[in-house]
Amino acid sequence: MDALKQVGSLSELVDHATRAVGPVVVHDPAGPNECLVRSGELVVLPTDAPTVRKRLRSAYSHEEIAAGAIRIHLKAADRASVVPIALEVGAAPNHVHLACPIMIGTSRPVIGERLPDLLGEGTVALLDTPLEAPHGALVAGVLRHHGATVRSFPVLTAPGFGDDLTLAAALRATRDLPVVLVASGTYTFDDRCPPVLAGCGRNVVAAAGNGGSPRPWWPAALPSVTSVGSTDPFSGRGPWVNVQAPAVDVPSSVGSSQLLCTGTSFAAALHAATLVPVP
Repeated sequence: MDALKQVGSLSELVDHATRAVGPVVVHDPAGPNECLVRSGELVVLPTDAPTVRKRLRSAYSHEEIAAGAIRIHLKAADRASVVPIALEVGAAPNHVHLACPIMIGTSRPVIGERLPDLLGEGTVALLDTPLEAPHGALVAGVLRHHGATVRSFPVLTAPGFGDDLTLAAALRATRDLPVVLVASGTYTFDDRCPPVLAGCGRNVVAAAGNGGSPRPWWPAALPSVTSVGSTDPFSGRGPWVNVQAPAVDVPSSVGSSQLLCTGTSFAAALHAATLVPVP
């Protein structure tokens, strides 16, 4: 299995994200509201669409319905100004989501160690990369190692990048399932939840991110979501973190390989595995 990406700088992160999901814009680089957004994309709730269209006038080229919302594409000349335009017209940018361990190395093989025994049974809906990609494979491996079965709903590309609308669509599709795990997330330009994600249900467990920051990491910071962090310095922290679980050397079984993984993705998987109904 390929190693997870280790990203050492903002410019490198932007390069990886652009290759994975297309052009992105860095909002407030190195500032308190730094985040990545998709270039030229606005997300509008249907109730707000008439007002936003009127305010945009001729500044957008086309629109499409996505995940119960409307994705509006700005014209080329305005795409880099997506956040100021969103603020001006009452829309939201389409934030880029990151697999939670994207900024740190995360797995190592088990050598001469015995992994803990399996615990419990049940199914977790995993909203992550495809299972053949490194991040999804390792998170699923934690769930399986601890007795859960996995139903995969890919919301990230194989390198570990997604966006608000893709996650919102998967959350709508899984809202009636007992346990849904989101092992990715995003900071936002105003530290508020993207409106399209605000309806997350109480069946969602989400990783608190590896930014080592009290800034809210979405969707984990939603009151309806069980946010899982750890006591480690890299974990997201603050009153929005509900549960602390081990996030260093969390055991994962991937095929015939056994690995130890580090990051809040794996802490969240560990907690989610304890919540699944036992047949």
